Amino acid sequence: MQIELTQYKSDNNLKHNLFRSPHIVNHCLIEIPFNYRNTCWFCGEPKDKNINFPKKAYEANIVNHEPICLPSRNECASIIQRSAFTSIYAYRDAIKQGLVKKHQKILSIGSNWTEQELLESELEGSAFEGFKRSAWPMFKMMQARINYKGWDIIINNDQLIEEKEHQPFEFDGVVYTRLEDAVSHAVKTFFLDEQLFTRVLSVLGKGKFSQAIRLCRLYPNLNSKQRESVFQEILDSIGL
Repeated sequence: MQIELTQYKSDNNLKHNLFRSPHIVNHCLIEIPFNYRNTCWFCGEPKDKNINFPKKAYEANIVNHEPICLPSRNECASIIQRSAFTSIYAYRDAIKQGLVKKHQKILSIGSNWTEQELLESELEGSAFEGFKRSAWPMFKMMQARINYKGWDIIINNDQLIEEKEHQPFEFDGVVYTRLEDAVSHAVKTFFLDEQLFTRVLSVLGKGKFSQAIRLCRLYPNLNSKQRESVFQEILDSIGL
């Protein structure tokens, strides 16, 4: 009788706990190759901590794989505030977009200069000398973080297959998560009129991304009438 009573109390406590915590999620630590044991899975820099994905237990309802735990740099773990991602790969893409937006000025170094041009530039003064020495290494470091692809994710001996939501696009050695991110970067870096640039790019195609920039960078801040006139002028200049 005592055993039955104890079992009854135990069952009731279990039901009570389940009622209070309806979303109980276990995050499996992904398999980490020995050479990457201290590496952020998102950007390849040294890790600061392990993080859970998804962040909130109830978000597991929309994730298409098991909840996982993986190594991350503090910046990568905190740069995206929104949630509701369907996979760790979608979350990674959002982090890359966040890094591109945050470090746009550093990435613009590679769009405006080559390493040799920086070294041979006639910038003078202690501040400019420091820039000449540090600018290219900063760009290369950020380029590597944006382009980094983490190792294959293995959960319980099964590899998690990446389902790409966007087609990546490469410009000036940086692989952007999608074409729209490269467009935003180009508009900010070269002070382009966004509406003109996107129209010209649509005509030329993304394979001529650099040409579209060259054609449009002389015409910033246009009004509607000017934009239409310049657009027709550009089409005429390339024989279209």
